[in-house]
Amino acid sequence: MIQQEVTEYRIVGGTCACGRVHSSAFPEGMTAPVQYGPQVSAPAVYLTQYQLLPYQRTAEVFQDLAGLTISPGTLQRAVAVAATRLDAPVTAIRSALVAAPVAHADETGLRVDGALWIGCMYSAART
Repeated sequence: MIQQEVTEYRIVGGTCACGRVHSSAFPEGMTAPVQYGPQVSAPAVYLTQYQLLPYQRTAEVFQDLAGLTISPGTLQRAVAVAATRLDAPVTAIRSALVAAPVAHADETGLRVDGALWIGCMYSAART
């Protein structure tokens, strides 16, 4: 079962004896007063983008498994953030594939009644 873990961060500030004002900062990635971390956003992206669950159903999964009440909008935001973070690597991979002399795509067919089928094309070759 997924378990909730709550972490509270506090900012401390003050003026030192020399007169300078010092202040701490939130850890990188903390952009809102309350937010879900990667332990929630990663499975949210996985469930909606790989398993193709609708946002509402994914929210129900989090409620059922972890007792987390997450709105579909929060899940959609997690997907948008992941897409932004993946934009540069996906672009680099796409560029490398376009420039490569061979893309190494697997076009292996499958056998149906002893005949080789490649995609939608039927091959007369039988083995």
